[in-house]
Amino acid sequence: MTGVFLFIIFIFGFLIWLIISIQKNTNKEFQELAANDAKTLIKVPCTNGFIKGHYTEGGLFKGKKYIFGKLVAQGAFFNGVQTGQGKEYYDNGQLKYEGHFVNGYSSGQGKRFDKNGKLKYVGQFANGYASGQGKLFDANGHLKCEGQFARLPGNTENQKDPSVPSGRCKEYYDNGQLKYEGEFNGGIWHGDGREFDKSGRLLYIGKFSNGKPAQKSKH
Repeated sequence: MTGVFLFIIFIFGFLIWLIISIQKNTNKEFQELAANDAKTLIKVPCTNGFIKGHYTEGGLFKGKKYIFGKLVAQGAFFNGVQTGQGKEYYDNGQLKYEGHFVNGYSSGQGKRFDKNGKLKYVGQFANGYASGQGKLFDANGHLKCEGQFARLPGNTENQKDPSVPSGRCKEYYDNGQLKYEGEFNGGIWHGDGREFDKSGRLLYIGKFSNGKPAQKSKH
């Protein structure tokens, strides 16, 4: 009699477990279907291409932007214009910029890469160009310069480095040794500063004009 009673309890417990499991699986499947339905990928046309993604809260469209069949950008868009955190790509598919966008331009904190995928600049951007505090790296990944950057007047997107050190900055040798510390004007040493050799020995301290000491060094 005891054995029969235990068997009945076992069967009853098994049925309860089975019902709970079925309910959990059903709820999970329903949630997944709802999520997939909410994020159904659609294409929104834009000039010379389209943006493929889904709508999010606030009227933003999150997805990838293609121009002439090539991926050019990824992130959030409002009326086809990129905004917030996102990415921008070169024609060869390599990542060009990763960071914040405002009105379709890199603005705020971000990273800029060259066409080979190597980090070129990290720091502040404005209107699509390095502008503000940042760090510039050479082709080998060495820190080349850090400080304030600004775009040269008249420079175009086709030029290699549209933004240059402007203001108080530091420039380094390939071995990491400080080369110059002081004021820059349009990417050139100009103003108060200090120059060092590759071993760290001070060569000159004082005024610089157009990249050179304003007077003969006494050090």
